[in-house]
Amino acid sequence: MPKKTPQLAKLTRPRLHKAVARERLFAMLDDAREHKPAICVVGPPGAGKTTLVASWLDARSIRGIWFQVDPGDADLATFFYYLGEAAKPFTRKGQRPLPALTPEYLHDVEGFSRRYFRELFSRLSDGAVMVLDNYQEVSPEKVFHRLIAHAAEDVPAGMTLIAISRRDPPDCYARLIENENVQLVDWDDLQLTFEETRLIVEAKGPVARPEEIEHLHQQSGGWAAGLTLILEGYRKNEKPLHEVPAGRDAIF
Repeated sequence: MPKKTPQLAKLTRPRLHKAVARERLFAMLDDAREHKPAICVVGPPGAGKTTLVASWLDARSIRGIWFQVDPGDADLATFFYYLGEAAKPFTRKGQRPLPALTPEYLHDVEGFSRRYFRELFSRLSDGAVMVLDNYQEVSPEKVFHRLIAHAAEDVPAGMTLIAISRRDPPDCYARLIENENVQLVDWDDLQLTFEETRLIVEAKGPVARPEEIEHLHQQSGGWAAGLTLILEGYRKNEKPLHEVPAGRDAIF
């Protein structure tokens, strides 16, 4: 039997350890998946964007494509090549691989992209999700974003395109947003509630009294990475929880 080729890290959904289910945001994603073709999860580094989406997909047993965007994807031939690799597990016997962006298509890249995404979506199972993580890694002025915005217009009912980014959607998303075809999950949504802070402390941290958890919540400012850093610092240095610093700079 031929050996199975391991999936590239670029195309692999993150493995999570003790991720707390954020049911409040899961419900928002569930609703968006039901009514909109695209979701943009936008927030600063360490806001828990990737963990949120990956844990939601795990909790709902949703299949699909996870694609880690990097600056090289600004080269469209590279982007479509790796997207074709990501689609291989969904290619049925007898189907041709998705086409490469070769020179004869360069006179009409947008037409090529439309056909490509329509064919890609036709290969995914009902209810599938395509995630573009680290979406901010391609500069906003690149054609890449316009092609993704056009692809969002062609997402079939029941499927969802998700972009995870540190930046707001580029200007080419204006029509999608105006037509209410994008659900935006931003920093106001991503900030931890007290209850989420409590669940994370109970899952990852020391045994803490309610007043200590309240202090941690205030000091971390709802910032998931900040809370994790505080708890790691406690484990290493065994500092009392009431002595944790406040604000991102102080926590780092």
